[in-house]
Amino acid sequence: MPATSTPDQLQPPPRDTIFHLSLDPQPPSPAAPTLILLHGLTSSHLEWSLVIPHLQPHYHLLLVDLPAHSRSSSLPPPYTIPSMADQVASIIQSHARNSQAHVVGMSMGGFVTLNLARRYPSLCLSAFVSGATPFEGITRWLARNNWVLYYGFWLSNLIITDGMYDWMCRVMDMKEHRELRREIVRNVKWEVIRDVYGSIVEEFTVEGMAEVGQVRCLSVAGGKQDQVEVTRRVGQVWKERGLTGRLGSRAFVVRGAVHAWDLQFPDVFAGGIRSWVERDELPVQFEVLE
Repeated sequence: MPATSTPDQLQPPPRDTIFHLSLDPQPPSPAAPTLILLHGLTSSHLEWSLVIPHLQPHYHLLLVDLPAHSRSSSLPPPYTIPSMADQVASIIQSHARNSQAHVVGMSMGGFVTLNLARRYPSLCLSAFVSGATPFEGITRWLARNNWVLYYGFWLSNLIITDGMYDWMCRVMDMKEHRELRREIVRNVKWEVIRDVYGSIVEEFTVEGMAEVGQVRCLSVAGGKQDQVEVTRRVGQVWKERGLTGRLGSRAFVVRGAVHAWDLQFPDVFAGGIRSWVERDELPVQFEVLE
């Protein structure tokens, strides 16, 4: 991560606001803290629909569509990770309880979470990210040559029928979500692929993860598809730099999980969030990486 960044004391730049949905805890509880949930690339706030029932009884939830996605599709560029973090910071300041939130991010949303925690730490009560580790090897090459990824997204949406989608969900033990799939197809845009992947390459390195040094962070890898060894090294960096001892920042793997495992094991995913927020022991499916 670069050393230069927006100081925490500065307000995000004035821009059009991203779509957000506010869900009060049920039953109502004014003392319940806010969780803000940040979806993955080409996805939308619908990604969290299976997780929400496990969280809403306990927390005030903020769901957003990140810039250029679904109901925020009309927002102008850039669509970089820092610019998305600025937008999320504005939502937390305006709509979270006491202008602070526990921030949860999946994939692209996880990178936004980490950037937010580094640049706006006073807004973040904690950070929980999944599938959001610095790119290395072939993943880094693809991110630098993001036109390959764009055409991969475009081609997959072209050839994958509803029947193939249903079969893939069964193979990966994921819950089918036709409405979310339609949003994903619509959200594939060259400018977004270019800006997101380009900024991840520029912003994130394993050693640079130590710069997220004021917010307690959990980084979790889906054991079947994510970069488990890179996630382990992130945990080691946090431990070596004293962030595990001082804050409790750690890395974990869920061995049977695919990348989008919030749609595979939503109860376990939500249980991990609750345990992390409440500083309880994580579910047995979470294996520490050190």
